[in-house]
Amino acid sequence: MILVLLFLAAQTIPLEGILQFADYLYGQEDYAAALHEYRRYQFLTDSVHEDIPEKIITCLIELKKFDEAIRESSQLPNTSKSNFLKGQIYFLAGKYDSSRFFLSTVGTPYKTDAKKFIGLGYALEFKFKEAGQYIELPDIELHPKKPLLGALYSLFPGGGHLYCGRTGDAIFSFLVISTMGLLSYYYYDHEEDIKFGISLGATILFYAGNVYGGINAVRNYNYYQNEHYLQTILESAEE
Repeated sequence: MILVLLFLAAQTIPLEGILQFADYLYGQEDYAAALHEYRRYQFLTDSVHEDIPEKIITCLIELKKFDEAIRESSQLPNTSKSNFLKGQIYFLAGKYDSSRFFLSTVGTPYKTDAKKFIGLGYALEFKFKEAGQYIELPDIELHPKKPLLGALYSLFPGGGHLYCGRTGDAIFSFLVISTMGLLSYYYYDHEEDIKFGISLGATILFYAGNVYGGINAVRNYNYYQNEHYLQTILESAEE
């Protein structure tokens, strides 16, 4: 019964009207509704306009239905275009290894754009050396800090933070650890063993935290430097 009703509906619904409405929704960026109308059009007709599968894929990408978009891309007859779209989709999904796999196989019409996506994928992973093989990088010299030096400098309270230019944190660490150390010495000198043990334990704990903080400060410094460089790359890519 349901199949009969669908068949009768297919005879009465103006198919071009459905397609025009789908295109209108697509132009209005109402991708969920447009996807529904394109699917309905595909169901009701044997002949499919050449650009409809790609519009469906775009709708799925905009709706972040990446797995479904990959399946749709696999059905495209043009292998090079199919692989390029798969590479794009995996790139947008943050799966850069898979993206590079497909983008590296595309043909001439898509080669230039594929190289750009490969380069940006490496850049988003902070692999700037590899990215430079595919895209032009900004002429900015990076000066990363070394975590080992951050740890060594932190042997002096606040040294690791000072190494990263975080003067306020360096002063705070120095004052806290110095105060705890002086307090421990005071209790030791006055033979207050219990208070001395507690204050010494706190001093050791804060000192270890200072060393870890110095290493973490280096990591944060390098991360934000890489992030700033990445933003410069992305801005250049949009121009």
